[in-house]
Amino acid sequence: MSDCAVIDEEIKGKIQNIVVFMCNECGQGSANTAGVARMAYEPAIRIVRVQCTGQIGPIQIMDALNNGADAVACVGCCIGACHFFNGNLLSMHRIKLMKKLFKELGYSDQFINQYTSRAAEGETAVGDFEDIVERLATAIKEEGTIKYGC
Repeated sequence: MSDCAVIDEEIKGKIQNIVVFMCNECGQGSANTAGVARMAYEPAIRIVRVQCTGQIGPIQIMDALNNGADAVACVGCCIGACHFFNGNLLSMHRIKLMKKLFKELGYSDQFINQYTSRAAEGETAVGDFEDIVERLATAIKEEGTIKYGC
């Protein structure tokens, strides 16, 4: 973790369940690469494997949040590398719209995010996981989330 993102123990204790939808190709491949390299990441991360992040929409994201997720993220293929006709771009567009909606409703937009990864880059997956935790900690500390009020 970076120096500017040191998370105090009180906030870290609140982070228990982060749902990360990862595409079957690059997203899950990067997590597998991180696992093979024995890279550690936050135990609150719950990986949900999907065929493509283009399948993840507002219903799946809200369902995860309503069922106890502290944050939700999608990790898909890099731009131009999607194996399912630009599903990653569709997911990015949906996440952007949802972030805007949460902001307009008075919530932080930091607990829902989109990332891209390459299958051979395990450090990218671990970096994405760290970023998710940092953004969630910032949201809890400064603005609040759906779970902890705003």
